[in-house]
This record gives sequence, C-alpha cells and structure tokens, in this order.
Amino acid sequence: MRPDEFIGGSFEWFIGEIVTVSDPELMNRVQVRCFGFYSKALTSDELPWATVMMPNTSPSIKGVGMNHGLLVGSWVVGFFRDGPSAQDPIVMGSIASKTDGVIDIPVESQVIANTNQVCKTIGGHLIEVDNAVGDERIAVTHAKGTTILIDKDGGVHINATNNIITMNGNTTITGTLEVSGAQTNASTITATGSITGKSIVLDTHTHEGSATAATGEKSDTGSPNTAEEDG
Repeated sequence: MRPDEFIGGSFEWFIGEIVTVSDPELMNRVQVRCFGFYSKALTSDELPWATVMMPNTSPSIKGVGMNHGLLVGSWVVGFFRDGPSAQDPIVMGSIASKTDGVIDIPVESQVIANTNQVCKTIGGHLIEVDNAVGDERIAVTHAKGTTILIDKDGGVHINATNNIITMNGNTTITGTLEVSGAQTNASTITATGSITGKSIVLDTHTHEGSATAATGEKSDTGSPNTAEEDG
C-alpha cells in the first residue's frame, strides 16, 4: 500500500500561511507556505495550489455555492490529499491569533460572552447578528457609513450617509408615513406623474406632471393641504 494513496494512506496535516489568493483558473484555490514542508527559498510560483474546503452549506457544484474569504497572510490548517508527497494540499480552515499586535478577529466581535456574530470584509463592510440578551439586533454597515438596523424591538432603521434611498416598483405602506425636513414645515414631496388616492394630506409639496389629486388648497380649519379623489 502506497502511503500517498487515498485508502489506508498516511494522514499528513500542516499549518501554513497564505501567500496567494489570485487563482488564475478561478477554482477557489490558494497557495500556502506549509511550515516545515516548503522552504522559504521557494517562490510563490513554485508552491502547489491548495483546494479550500468549504462548509456543508456550500454545495460547490455547477456554479452554485460560496467562495472562500482567505487573505494573503492568513494562517490556515489543513492536510495533504497525497500524504507525505505533500503536493496536493487541502485547506480546512483559518487560525486567528495576533498579527503585528492586532487580534485577528473584528473588534466588534471581541466581547467576553461571544454574543455578537460578526462578518467584516477587507473593504470595511460589516454584518452583525447580536444575540446579547435584552439588546438583540441585526445590523448591516456599509464602508461609507450607511446602516440598516433591526433593533431589539423589531424596528427597522435605514440611515443613508448620502441621503439617497431609492425604491423601484410598487410600494405598499401600512400605517402612517411621516416626512420631515431639516426645518419645521420644510419637507418636500416631489412626484413625477400623478398622485392619486381617496385622501392625501400634503403640507408642502412639489408636483411635476398631471395632478389628479393634489389641489394645494387649505382646508376650512387651516389644516395642511388636503387632496381628495373619490377613486
């Protein structure tokens, strides 16, 4: 029995450092310098390509699945599919420690009880699923600062740093829609096309196009502008 065969072969495991993640064949592979197996004298071009083992949540078949999130400098653990020949490495996972004095996990997840489950990318995007009792929340933060937050009570908050939120398609709102500006009574509603409805209350608005239900007239009681349409 050859020691580098699949059945009954020798299990050779390694710890190493990722040196390349740019796979020219786009096969979700990396090159890793396996400590004790590959000399530092070897250039990255001389290292074999390592297959990254994906979790069971990734089917990894016919364009369906996930890609790895490893970066150059990541420490990983794995094994050689060809045993002591050590030319066919499989990366099983990454190892967090400290790099240049910095803990290798996001600062947002550095809580004693490990309640905040975090995914932070090299571009600065952040996803948090916080399970702290009494303060459960889900938060998505863009690198530019825009946030989407589901708070502990289930409320949804969207804060766009550039003050632009675009919705395309039919939108249904059940409840009260409140529009406020930087100053009292300074809100502006701009409609391109027609505004229709049984009862539409507009304080200050700009309308472009045919207004089927925007009269802009004050009511008798001095309440905000009211537009009504029977249809």
